[in-house]
Amino acid sequence: MRAGSRISNIQLRYNHGGITYEVSPVQWNVIVNDFTCKLVASDTELQGAFEVRRLVFVQEQGVTEALEYDGLDDEALHVIARDEDIVVGTARVRFPTRNQAKIERMAVLEPFRRKGIASAILSFVKQELRNRGIEHAVLHAQTTVTGLYKLHGFQETGSPFREDGIEHIEMWMDL
Repeated sequence: MRAGSRISNIQLRYNHGGITYEVSPVQWNVIVNDFTCKLVASDTELQGAFEVRRLVFVQEQGVTEALEYDGLDDEALHVIARDEDIVVGTARVRFPTRNQAKIERMAVLEPFRRKGIASAILSFVKQELRNRGIEHAVLHAQTTVTGLYKLHGFQETGSPFREDGIEHIEMWMDL
């Protein structure tokens, strides 16, 4: 991994044109300087997403593999952020109801954090959900990162709870 890679100079303005949306016939790409957010389109990309989740949740945060790999990945939409061929971030999206999405398993590799990647993934996911006619999004945020989600329009609901020893809170937004 190249912690000092060229993405370290990314400057992302959340809602002020810092993100360029580029529509292709096959899928959406969000291009921010030199990294790309996209829908997973191959087994190799999906394995890259799983590896990011393993490194962040299992190795770094101590989440059990049984909880992390819960058998729900086959029914989900997967998004990755790539720096060239290296997957550096990911999110999983499931659809509990016809008009609601649940954003899950959002993770960015430690050397690539605080560079706008998580924000770009969220922007990409929100646009993809709007394109699909989804009206509401929900997620369980680790309480240490609720600020990121609030910047993207999510609101806290309910009380904090523990998931595999990590404090979370439910957040939602209308799309």
